[in-house]
Amino acid sequence: MTEPSDLHRSLMTLLRQRHLSASAAERALVLAQVLPGKAQWRWFLMRLFLFGGTLACAAAVIFFVAHNWGGWPRLVRFGVLQMLVILALLPALVLGTRHLGGRAALLGAMLACGALIAYFGQTYQTGADSYKLFQTWAFLIAPWVLISRSRAAWGLWLLLLNLAVQLYAGRLSGSPLAALFDAGNPAPLLFCLNASAVLASELVTRFQGAGASRALPRFAALLLLGCIGFSLANWILGAEHTDFASWSGLTRLAMLAVLPGLFGLYMRLRDVALLVAVCLTAIFLATCGLIRIVFDFSHEPAGFLLVGGFLILASATVAVLLRRLQARWSGGA
Repeated sequence: MTEPSDLHRSLMTLLRQRHLSASAAERALVLAQVLPGKAQWRWFLMRLFLFGGTLACAAAVIFFVAHNWGGWPRLVRFGVLQMLVILALLPALVLGTRHLGGRAALLGAMLACGALIAYFGQTYQTGADSYKLFQTWAFLIAPWVLISRSRAAWGLWLLLLNLAVQLYAGRLSGSPLAALFDAGNPAPLLFCLNASAVLASELVTRFQGAGASRALPRFAALLLLGCIGFSLANWILGAEHTDFASWSGLTRLAMLAVLPGLFGLYMRLRDVALLVAVCLTAIFLATCGLIRIVFDFSHEPAGFLLVGGFLILASATVAVLLRRLQARWSGGA
């Protein structure tokens, strides 16, 4: 059986040799399911509108309660939010998580659960730190996430864990874990969390087979690259002193090793979107290094021109190289 990439290559060869017109080649690629057809567009739009509508409805109710917060009795506030959770759970129970509508409804219940926790803390002023909101939210929805069969739910859970870790890091000051986790700097914890998420999501996607969606691995990778970029930028620009014998220093050395490792991984997987993200992170860090070198020796305005020129040249070079790589993979020039 002919693979889609081989068929794409053959059709592009016929097109370059003018044996096929552009419209005929496009029609052939659609029939071969190399380009998305009506069924694929319908599949995409159904999910976009369903999950987008779920997010919009949950946000509408949350903002409605917030707008009327001062004028409603306490019982009404919590009654509306609890009713929202129940109404969102009912379709999930009836349809089940194998149905797309059930997964979307369960995601709406997870969002409503977070709003309920936030309003509880706001009403009773428990004195809890802000990280406990996201920590409790992630803990309470964990069973729903496990049974959801939804990449959106797993993405929400991972985002909540990132927010909880980010806000929790500063609380380690003075604790026995302060020396180990470099209190006040969330980068080591975030790096370990997101690197684990990338590894786990890639293994699960590989286990699911070639047709599995890469939405969750890409989301986890973007969180990891954001952590790497900002942590290394702070080190390069001198905003943070780094002792490479410390946990933070060892983490930054690991980040330097992981960045080219990610590039090699996504080259092997032929994931152009994540290759772009890795290259942009590398350009950002190289620009930070150039800024440090230039302005440590001189504060002349010409330094801005040098940095700007490097940024334009590096971006253009990477764009050309990735475009050629994509064309080679798809059977183009």
